[in-house]
Amino acid sequence: MSVALPSLSLPARQPLAEQLMALRRHWRLILFCALGLPALALAGLLALPPRYSATGILLYDPASAALPGAQAGAAAGLDEDAVTASQGAIIASLPAAAAIATQLHLAANPDFNPDLRKRRFPLSLLPRPALPSGMALAEAVQSRLSISVLPGSRVISVAFAAAAPEIAAAAANLAMQIYLDHERDVAFQTLTDAQAWLETHSAQVQQQLDDTEAALARARARAGLVQGAQGMTLTDETSSHLGSSLVEAQAALAMAEARLHAASQAGGDAAAANAAIAPNLLPLRAQQAQLAAQVRSLASEYGPGYPALITARAQLAAVTAQIGAEAAREMDAARAEVAADQAQVATLQTALAHARTQSQTEDEEAAPIRALEQRAEAGRDMLRAITLQAGQLAQDASLTRPDARILSAAAAPARPDSRHGLIVFAASAVLGLCLGVLLAGLRDALDTSLRSAEALRGETGLPCHALLPEVRNPAEAALIAPFSLYAEQLRALRMGLRLGGSGCQILAITAARPDEGKTTLCIAFARALATAGLKVLAVDGDIRQPSFDPVFVMGGLPGLTDHLAGKAALEECLHADPLSPLILLPAGTQAQAALSLLLGPAMPEMLDRLRGEYDVILLDVPPAYALAEGRVLASHADAALLCVRWGRTPRRVVRGAITLLQEAGVRLAGVALSRVNVRTHGASGFADAEFYAPRYGGYFRRG
Repeated sequence: MSVALPSLSLPARQPLAEQLMALRRHWRLILFCALGLPALALAGLLALPPRYSATGILLYDPASAALPGAQAGAAAGLDEDAVTASQGAIIASLPAAAAIATQLHLAANPDFNPDLRKRRFPLSLLPRPALPSGMALAEAVQSRLSISVLPGSRVISVAFAAAAPEIAAAAANLAMQIYLDHERDVAFQTLTDAQAWLETHSAQVQQQLDDTEAALARARARAGLVQGAQGMTLTDETSSHLGSSLVEAQAALAMAEARLHAASQAGGDAAAANAAIAPNLLPLRAQQAQLAAQVRSLASEYGPGYPALITARAQLAAVTAQIGAEAAREMDAARAEVAADQAQVATLQTALAHARTQSQTEDEEAAPIRALEQRAEAGRDMLRAITLQAGQLAQDASLTRPDARILSAAAAPARPDSRHGLIVFAASAVLGLCLGVLLAGLRDALDTSLRSAEALRGETGLPCHALLPEVRNPAEAALIAPFSLYAEQLRALRMGLRLGGSGCQILAITAARPDEGKTTLCIAFARALATAGLKVLAVDGDIRQPSFDPVFVMGGLPGLTDHLAGKAALEECLHADPLSPLILLPAGTQAQAALSLLLGPAMPEMLDRLRGEYDVILLDVPPAYALAEGRVLASHADAALLCVRWGRTPRRVVRGAITLLQEAGVRLAGVALSRVNVRTHGASGFADAEFYAPRYGGYFRRG
């Protein structure tokens, strides 16, 4: 074949356009994902039972629940939001959820116990799951309990979701009540523990006080100290009494000495001395003065012998004598009193000095005793303080209340929760579309096969002469329907290869690997050329697996290898096609020496002889990867056509086959896509898909 085939140079397609083309080729996958995922989401929404949520409101306010006497702001250093959030964690804790499940008997509720739910076929054939354990049931209840805290406040929202509105409201209220009871129990337990500690500590202090007082008594007994009134020793009391008596004696002595001194300082004035010593003589002194005045009056008037005068003088003398005698006695008594007081003062001073000396000695001996007394007094003070604090705690225990209160109890909801079905459906549609696009792109990226003439040209650098659709019985399709799309592609292949001109042309038809459709293409193409008026010879070059035998029932007949081995004449090896003017040359029976026969001189001689008898000779060559005989046989041809299966043969395999053929000296005249899926390729968007557009239906007929 001497005609050079020009290669087409098309502008490169933009990457975005390529990506859009890939999405178009996989539109069914995209549509399936875009519709399937929303359908699954809708089915899931419809299958889910309705669920109701009941919400209650708590106010966490520890300040209003503080006990009398408690220190305010004890938790001032803590973050209030964190403290409130921690209370929410307590409400939704597992123990609280377990208590809700127990008190509401949720183990017997199908909403929380999957074993009680009705199961439909085919799930009913599966064994039922085990009964939920206490922990599993508590976790299921906990998952339905939601706690939210209003930012910047102490308001806690407690919500519970269930299939029954009454269960939802009861569970939400029970969760709040369990929390309040827990807080109250914790506060009461704290006070109880404090009271128990105080009682224990009080008993210890009392025991220590008893031991101290016993030690104090023993120390006093050893020291010989006798306890007096008001906690004083007898020596101290004696010193106190002696001091008081000494002061009194000294006062009496001073008074006596003052009177005696006054009397002694009176000189010759007997009246003054008598008045200083004996104030009781004053009446006598008055009587003496009266009698003296009477005597003077009588003496001046009468003579000495006057009787009245004598009587008056006698009475005056008697009173004066009485006054002198009484004054002398009083002076002696005053002196005696002064002497007695002086003796008493001296005696008291001696006794007081002795008592003070003894008290000092006792103080030195009583130092340990005083330490014990101080310890005992401290113990008594501590015992009194503990008793007072215990009484206060007993009063606080009766006033204990939780740190929170219920602002709004949960009520049974009238409507189920909104499942946001429209949002879920729209989101699933968008997600399905994105998933479809992603899978389409991934599938296109992972698809290494060739699905268009343009891709085949770009991969091989060779012209693609035909896109042969996959049809039933392709070997006879062109004969049965000469105006079909398949027959038209055979004519396009003839035009592209320029077959049927002057001189004989030998064309080898090969493929990269088996099942590519090369044999059916060779037979159909040969029949089409023969029907068109050309004298055509089709040679079965697949020596080890003769491909003409199943189609023409030529097994065991002499063929190519028999002629090359000299066992049969060429005329004996040629056979006519019963359906067309085509002449067939089967593979023959000498498969073991095929490579030697093809490399021998008989092969070129036979081809030279056949060139003068036929217009076109088609060689059905084994796959390039399969046998060396195929590459040798293809090298004897003027050119070779590589058959590539649409959407199946990997690009690397095609490139490798071309390399093998070129290394063997084979001239490739082009490639052809075989077994093209008409429907899929027609919707692919490739340029050559235009052949399969419905608008061209009037040009092609099946019969």
